[in-house]
Amino acid sequence: MQNRLDPNRSLWDVIAVQVRLYRLRHGLTGDQLAQILGCQRSQVSRVENGLRKLSAEYATILDTTWKTEGLFSFLVRHASARSTDDGWLTGLQELEKDASRVRLWEPSVVPGLLQTPDYARAQLRMGLASEDEVEAALKVRLARQVAVFDRSTPALFTAILSWTVIEQSVNRPGIMREQLEHLIAMTERPNVAICVVEKSAGIHQGHDGPVRLLTVDGRDIGFVEAPMGGRLLLDPKDIQDVAIRYDQVSTLAASWDRSRELLHEAMEHHP
Repeated sequence: MQNRLDPNRSLWDVIAVQVRLYRLRHGLTGDQLAQILGCQRSQVSRVENGLRKLSAEYATILDTTWKTEGLFSFLVRHASARSTDDGWLTGLQELEKDASRVRLWEPSVVPGLLQTPDYARAQLRMGLASEDEVEAALKVRLARQVAVFDRSTPALFTAILSWTVIEQSVNRPGIMREQLEHLIAMTERPNVAICVVEKSAGIHQGHDGPVRLLTVDGRDIGFVEAPMGGRLLLDPKDIQDVAIRYDQVSTLAASWDRSRELLHEAMEHHP
């Protein structure tokens, strides 16, 4: 029944996988974990198989027993806050809404949180079959932007973009120019920084792929994106690896003022 779980799709499945992982890591049987939780062995099995949601009470016990620094309580709190269970992106939205800091590196396209509607449509049309699907995905993307930038206490937001992101054209005239204007406008916000890695940086660690780091309730969370979705990173070593790659790229980025110049210069090349 383990193959039913899909951590790429659901925060509850992430929790189920993590419970089993921690149990095995600590050399416990299902019966022993049940004794710690004060429940039946069948309840442990159902949690690990994703058939029962871990309660806040059990999450606290696991955090105390395994000294996780509140990991399970954190996951249960955010999974419970979701109004639906329709995928990892919904969970990402909930975490973005609560993030005090957002750090992004993007080597190929403007990040979704910074996209204009027309730019987003152009990108979404490359992977979705119908206009209805495009518009539905666009609605989600724009809602994410509102949740991050338009709340009473917006997150400290830093995006590092490759020079290719601002130089490449979009399939219809005017879209990329409008997108660049939007990026420049976003840099006027006191909580937003957008920096560009210039072509002269050459080959570097950032070519391995995009980086997304959120700080939520004092805890750093990483995401790895993929064509069909994304994966939540919770293991401290995985998060450290992603954070190091982000820091390595950030040292290559142009200054804030130079990056604004680059955005203005790029506008001259787009009709």
